[in-house]
Order: sequence, then structure tokens, then C-alpha cells
Amino acid sequence: DISIDEYLPKIEEQFLDHNIQNVNIIFVDPIFIRELNTQYRNINDVTDVLSFNVDATDLLGEIYICPEYIKSTCQEIAFKEEILRLIIHGILHLIGYDHEVELTEETKNTEKMFVKQEQILENVL
Repeated sequence: DISIDEYLPKIEEQFLDHNIQNVNIIFVDPIFIRELNTQYRNINDVTDVLSFNVDATDLLGEIYICPEYIKSTCQEIAFKEEILRLIIHGILHLIGYDHEVELTEETKNTEKMFVKQEQILENVL
């Protein structure tokens, strides 16, 4: 068990321009995240994080994180740090960042997203 509660206000401070107070962070098992990944991305595989915007006036979205998968893949990275990285990653998706768009001169979003993600993580830690 890890506690991330102390880091959540620090993450929120990094997104003052966006209302991220109402984000659900849901920890799920590999079976559940695989089902979500299959249903919404047509990828029948386990993944570390998925985020979904929610059509509710007071809820920005939901971030699903699979700790079991993360434990099996984050060899040299501290587990807590990777969880925080993925929360930040999910929030960036919810506010419009995307790393799966084709890079053109106009959409260098992939680089921007990962640079911003690591800057925020550094500020939080």
C-alpha cells in the first residue's frame, strides 16, 4: 500500500488554469483495464492508465490506473513516482493533451505532453 494523498494538492496546484478538483482516480485490476482498453480503444491488452472525459457538469473525468501492471513494468522507477506520473498523464489527457496524434508542424503535442508531464512531476516531488 502506498499513500498518494499528500501529493494530490501539489498536483492540483500545477493545474490552476483548469478545474481538476472533480477527477475520479480509480485503481483497477488487469482484467478490468483490459476490458476498458478493448471496449474504448479496440486494443485487447492490459495497459497502465486510461482516462475518459465525462459528460457531467461537475466532473472533468475519470482516470483508471492498474497498479498491478505498473508493478510489473516499472523496474527502476519508484512505484509511487510512476503512479503520480500516470495521474498527471491522465489529467493532461482530460484537459486536451494527446500523444497519439500524428506529429506535424502544427501538432507537436506528443513532445509537449511528455515534457509537461515530467515538469509537473518534478514540481510535485
